[in-house]
Amino acid sequence: MRKYSKFLALVLCASMAFHFTGCGSSKDSKEKESSSSESKKDDDNEEEKYVREADIYKDLDFSKYVTTGDYASIELSKKDIDDKTDTMVQTNIERTDSYKKDKKSKIKEGDTVNIFYVGKMDGKEFNGGSCTKENTPDGHNLKIGSDDFIEGFEDGLIGKKPGKTYDVKAKFPEVYQLNPDYAGKEAIFTVTVNYILDWPELSDNFVESNFKDFDENYENNAKDYTRYIRDNVVKDMAWEYVYTKSDIKEYPEDLLERVKTQYRTPIIYYLKQNGTNLEDYLSTQSMTEEDFEKNVEISAKSDLGKRLVFNAIAQKEDIGLDEDAYKEVLESYLKEYAVEDQKELDKLFDEYFGTKSEDIINNEILYESVNKFLTGKVKETA
Repeated sequence: MRKYSKFLALVLCASMAFHFTGCGSSKDSKEKESSSSESKKDDDNEEEKYVREADIYKDLDFSKYVTTGDYASIELSKKDIDDKTDTMVQTNIERTDSYKKDKKSKIKEGDTVNIFYVGKMDGKEFNGGSCTKENTPDGHNLKIGSDDFIEGFEDGLIGKKPGKTYDVKAKFPEVYQLNPDYAGKEAIFTVTVNYILDWPELSDNFVESNFKDFDENYENNAKDYTRYIRDNVVKDMAWEYVYTKSDIKEYPEDLLERVKTQYRTPIIYYLKQNGTNLEDYLSTQSMTEEDFEKNVEISAKSDLGKRLVFNAIAQKEDIGLDEDAYKEVLESYLKEYAVEDQKELDKLFDEYFGTKSEDIINNEILYESVNKFLTGKVKETA
């Protein structure tokens, strides 16, 4: 799983399929060749102008921008680690959809149920409040206790049984940004419970069938898979421990602008692919461009803040970039995006994310290297 965050738009871009087709006359071909030649010149010029993030970082004194949290000894609760490991293992099991349909048990907290529902306010169906067999044939899977639905909806299903239809009272929050007209209003949902999803326990056979070759450093069995998840939980908790205790004093302006671009670009690209633009999209969301830019800046500062912290630690501890790791990650991206070389990959990344692949890869590698270093400082407490 990539740890390089890309705002909501990355999720949107990741779900797209890209198709390149075309045919034309000899004249078209000559025009394309001419265009391609000009494009190549532009690419070469752009390549000369582009400044790598690594070159910016090497000239920075990170102590000016960030005070890192103390990481000489990182004390983490063994219970917290184990609880998060259990949760992550269960979450990954549930992502496989390897479940049986329980149609006899009563719904309890933590269960995931498959449902259809129709929401009404003042006796009338409202927009976005229904999931029916007609519009969603497979139904909706809802984890009870996730707070994915408005107040009262999930609690109203506890104790109910599959195969029946119930009226459930719920209330929209007083502040409801998705649709301010619904804020504070009560609704009645007619909910049909189809079944409870019953997942198997983690076993060697389950790992072999669903997570085979999850990591070359671990065996394909339940014990090692759990150990693998736990190791990653410890690594993430160690990073969170240090990051939350760090203080960002200032954001380098040139870097902040680069990260803002990396947040705007995929959103604008996605909207363009769907036949609209940012201005029209914002109008449908009752959002001004100023509001949008504020959100971009908040997200960009959060992302850049993390980069400043792990770069500060890397600078202090003399943690550098690993050339072999770079080649390995680059190769994985070339396969993932089905391109032949890094130049093609850069064209895609410029268009999708507003940055070069080298910057993304370097950030990813350094983040992982710093995490590995911090993990070595962990002491588990009772």
